[in-house]
Amino acid sequence: MELRSLCIAMLAGNPALAGILQRALRDDGGHEVASFVGIEALTTFLRISPIDVVLLDTDLPGSPVADIAKGLRQHLRLASPDFRIIALTRTPTPFHRPLHDAGIDRVLVKPVTPGQVLETVEAMFQPLRAVAVAASQPHLPAASSTASPARIGNVIPLFGEGRTRR
Repeated sequence: MELRSLCIAMLAGNPALAGILQRALRDDGGHEVASFVGIEALTTFLRISPIDVVLLDTDLPGSPVADIAKGLRQHLRLASPDFRIIALTRTPTPFHRPLHDAGIDRVLVKPVTPGQVLETVEAMFQPLRAVAVAASQPHLPAASSTASPARIGNVIPLFGEGRTRR
């Protein structure tokens, strides 16, 4: 079973930051990335396209990122209601509580490298991918010293293997 790449929607006010992160997530991580500069375009995209992660830059003009995240979490008509939100911010850690209260799953303090963003995205989905890999592996029974009777389909022979009826 091949694991699919993640679909990431990014809202960033700085086109250079968006380009650098998009390239790292797509080229290095193999993920699908769509970048937006406005909340209206992002919301329209989220209504029609299922996504796994929303990446929000807090240096956006207009609405605070906490309000954007809260609005996305409460929106009833999104294509995928279960997605993760990562915020990129300049504020120090003690001021992250309102972001977490708004439904943001992870907060990364700028400056961040594209590698840090990629690591964070992949770490959020690592447990789910491990379960998917385990589910795709054929189940091999453990070797034991006491051999259990051979099964034929869903039936255990009662008289042992190789016995003939008289």
